[in-house]
Amino acid sequence: MHAIRLFSLAMALSLAACSSSPTLYHTLASNTAGAEIATDVSQRIHSLGVGPIDLPTLLDREGMVLRKDATTVEVSDTHLWGGQLEDEFLRALVQQLSLRLPATRVQTIPWDISQTPQYQVVVKLNQFDGAVGGKAVLRGLWQLQAATDGRIVSSEPIALERKVGSSGIGSIVDAQSSLVNDLASQIVRGLATR
Repeated sequence: MHAIRLFSLAMALSLAACSSSPTLYHTLASNTAGAEIATDVSQRIHSLGVGPIDLPTLLDREGMVLRKDATTVEVSDTHLWGGQLEDEFLRALVQQLSLRLPATRVQTIPWDISQTPQYQVVVKLNQFDGAVGGKAVLRGLWQLQAATDGRIVSSEPIALERKVGSSGIGSIVDAQSSLVNDLASQIVRGLATR
């Protein structure tokens, strides 16, 4: 009788394990397609610091934020960022800026005082989510600061969108990666006016 109970318990646990969805980890891709190199800007700006990336509480978590409708989001417990979203976003943005500004030393916060850059880009996000078959959205603002004293040189809103395919969560991550690329292009255009 005891053996039957143990067997039943083992079967129940086994079925429960089979029915749960596996956890998938995602990372922002560094897509180089369509990146325009801004040689003239890069020659004028010798060094550029990037960071911090300021996230609202809703986005500051492991689970991906998935948009359901205008007022409803879901935080996934099976689709997680491979690292902290702040770090993922910073890494992808630095890669894109480095690609567009080949003669500029692009570095992430924190830096040694002896390596203080000429300018610093600070990004404050309000929204970074998406819906399968809908759109991915990146909203907030970015500021260009004089890195030596923190004086704000310019500030621009971020209002970017990308269409999301219908092939699952991966299509949201692809669209979000493209949004980071679009932000890098917007920042470089802003730098061109300095």
